[in-house]
Amino acid sequence: MSGSSSSGDVYPIDRLAALAGMTVRNVRAHLSRGLLPPGEMRGRTAWYGPEHLARLDLISGLQRRGFSLAAIGVLINQTPSSSAEEALRLYRGMLAPWQPEEPVEIDEADFGSWAGTELPAEAVARLTGSGQVERPRPGRLRILNPSMMRAGAHAVALGLSPDAVLGVGVELRERTREISEVFVELFRDEVWRRHVEAGLPRSGVADLRTAVEALQPVATQSLLGAFRQTMQEAMDDFIRKLSEDLAPTDRPSTDRPSTDR
Repeated sequence: MSGSSSSGDVYPIDRLAALAGMTVRNVRAHLSRGLLPPGEMRGRTAWYGPEHLARLDLISGLQRRGFSLAAIGVLINQTPSSSAEEALRLYRGMLAPWQPEEPVEIDEADFGSWAGTELPAEAVARLTGSGQVERPRPGRLRILNPSMMRAGAHAVALGLSPDAVLGVGVELRERTREISEVFVELFRDEVWRRHVEAGLPRSGVADLRTAVEALQPVATQSLLGAFRQTMQEAMDDFIRKLSEDLAPTDRPSTDRPSTDR
């Protein structure tokens, strides 16, 4: 590494920390844990470059996802080159199939055209107050879950009340979270645990990524198949109860009893 303190390619630890949005203390902690490779010593000063900044960005991203520093250390050091780029590719490869649709920012007046259906202003206001939408500035909407919001808008357009649609959305997220945990537990018990028991071999990283990528369509198809079956069962029950409601009730006979002659 070459350059000086004024170079755009290398920087002392305080500049590195500022660029990464961290404190110098945090950067030193990552150095002591082995999460960040040491800088190049020139005299009594250590100098750091873009690869160190990339590593700190990776660490911050993993922490935001809930990874502990110990887990981050394992993930980073799994790769043959121990590089931030390789670790980031592994991490992104594992999460890519599960990433939700990216948020969308639109003008509030364009909500109807974006959703594909026109709604009354009060219905739009109710949907956008659901916690699935942010207002980054006046007149703008940032839709956090576009697929859910479009589905909700179409449900309201079909005649369902916004409150009912929002209630269903909350319940769907709660129940699908339970289903998600079932699949995560399956992956942990059947795939991840074997990888850990084998000592987290670097040769198994590709197989691990492949397993995660393959689980996504399997989970989606299984969930859809189960939903279709249980929806049919629920509809059968509904029709059965509907038939009972429409059936004539038994009434006492009004015919006069016959008399023996």
